[in-house]
Amino acid sequence: MARAALAFFLCLALGGAGPFTERLAPAARKHIRTVAVISDLGHAFTFAHVRNTPWQWLVPSDSRLLESSDWALDPYVAKAVSAALARSFVVKPVMFQPADFSTWNDYLLRRAVLDLNADPGIDAYVLILRDCRNDAPGGHALCGLGLYRRDGTPAPALFAAYRIVVVDALTGDTLASRAASLPDGALPSLPVPASLWPKSPDALDAAQSAMLAADETRLIDATLLRTLGELGLAR
Repeated sequence: MARAALAFFLCLALGGAGPFTERLAPAARKHIRTVAVISDLGHAFTFAHVRNTPWQWLVPSDSRLLESSDWALDPYVAKAVSAALARSFVVKPVMFQPADFSTWNDYLLRRAVLDLNADPGIDAYVLILRDCRNDAPGGHALCGLGLYRRDGTPAPALFAAYRIVVVDALTGDTLASRAASLPDGALPSLPVPASLWPKSPDALDAAQSAMLAADETRLIDATLLRTLGELGLAR
């Protein structure tokens, strides 16, 4: 119950951002020449189980976390985004603490960006961060990367709830923010075999881990560069 409550309040924090535009304004884009990329998406993987009870919508899902930084998804994402942005911008490296970018709340992001003390020549940061999306209207929040299972459904579904945020390096203001979606606007997800659901996160074996990492990479590949284009960052 404690883990579920923690996941619930984490989702509230992730969804606490203020107003933003989903596409970078041309006036803002023309002033951006140098960017740095921060990906803080792949360090944790969630197993979210919704039990078939009369009150299932009134309580958070049973969520358990797996530390997944060894899947190396963040370096993969940062490399792909940097390569796409390098066609239009100068891309510079930046050192950061992943824990500082665990939310896309405007106020917390501003603090984290202004605390970086990075290269003063950087005009903007392009952040790839965990997001939260509901499994249904008014339903359970699914945050970041994970595997979702609801009692009574034929198979669990892998999901990738994330967004790309552009932040002004000088002021810390959010210039644009867009959630990654499938072409129909839905949460990026795909069905996977029931055998990939372990008895517990700690019981995940090497083969299951490799398959989940590969399928998450597929979801990210299907949505990452398109989301950059929809933001107005990539052509």
